[in-house]
Amino acid sequence: MLLVDAINLVKEFKQQANAVRGDIGIRVSQKLDEVLNKNAGFGVLSDVARVLQGQKVENLELDSTLVAKFKFAPTTSVDVERTFSNFKHILNDRRKILQWTSWNILQS
Repeated sequence: MLLVDAINLVKEFKQQANAVRGDIGIRVSQKLDEVLNKNAGFGVLSDVARVLQGQKVENLELDSTLVAKFKFAPTTSVDVERTFSNFKHILNDRRKILQWTSWNILQS
């Protein structure tokens, strides 16, 4: 997914969350604002997405040669978390036991 599309998706969700009436809508909007305000990187990605769309952004502290490399930057770390989960299974004690057992079978 393009960075521009991912940022637009978040902004569209924010608009829809702000449109929800009642206590639940208020809580969802507040929580979303808290999360996005805590994440300074999201603001930078939003600025980069605006540059990629051809808009001028003031005070973007990023080298202009790097901006194009953000075209397909992920806005979430789900892939990283999934990778760590897979590594957890590779580097656990069961794997060592399996290796030891396999090695003993091959030696026999």
